[in-house]
Parts: sequence; structure tokens; C-alpha cells
Amino acid sequence: MIKIYIFADSHKHFTDAISEYKKRLSKQIELIELKPVKKGTPEQIILAETKLLAEKLEKETGYKIILAPNGKNISTEKFSEIIESQKNSGNKIILAIGWANGLDYSVLKNCIDYELSLWKMILPHSLALTILLEQIYRCSEIERGSGYHK
Repeated sequence: MIKIYIFADSHKHFTDAISEYKKRLSKQIELIELKPVKKGTPEQIILAETKLLAEKLEKETGYKIILAPNGKNISTEKFSEIIESQKNSGNKIILAIGWANGLDYSVLKNCIDYELSLWKMILPHSLALTILLEQIYRCSEIERGSGYHK
């Protein structure tokens, strides 16, 4: 099982793609949408959202991956290896995506096992989710040995 935490209030422009991958991965993923903090300075919002996510991650057992701008940029094959290795070790995989203001990654340092970057550029959270879901689907197809990943 792969659990994904995301701060989101809408997936405008990406709804169809997200719905399609959620359907394809329905037995493999659980998507948990956290409400973004709307009041306060950017610094207060970052701190509040970081604390909320840290609370959620601390309660989870498994291998925790956060999407971070300065995370490791890896290939699909390497991502697939990480997913399979953790599954084979009996670990649940927990992924997290922040919101527009970002997160304080230094606070989350003790809550996560891996920082992943999908791209060196900053992406809208819904686009990041779409890419992440596609990559999870691709990893499942690699494991299955289908022709999807070429």
C-alpha cells in the first residue's frame, strides 16, 4: 500500500488525469488531502502546514518520502527499485507533497527517510501529484512486466 499526503483544496486543470491514475491504482494507493492553511504570513503558514504534516508522518509506520525541491532527482527505474525494495521488506510507503508556500524541510528531517525531487523547477501541487501518480503506475507496470514502460 502506498499512502500519499497532499495539501490541496482543488486539482483544477488536472482532475481528469488524477482521476484516471487513481482508478488505475485504486487497490494500491490511498490519497489523503490535507486542507491548506489560508491565514497568516507565508512563514506562519509554512510552519503550521509543516507541523500538521509532521504530526501525520510521526503516526505512520513505513518508508516516508517527501517531495522536496532539493531532494534527489532519480530515474523511474531507481524509483521503482525503492518502491519494490520497501514493499519486499514489508514496509508501507508514505509520500507527501506540500502546498504553494512550501514546507520547512529541516523540521521534517526526523520524520522522513528520503527527499525526492520530481523536477528541479517548482511545480503546482496538482501537477506534482499527477506526475507522482503516473510514476507509481509506471513502477507497478515495471513490476508486472507489461510493455507500458519502454
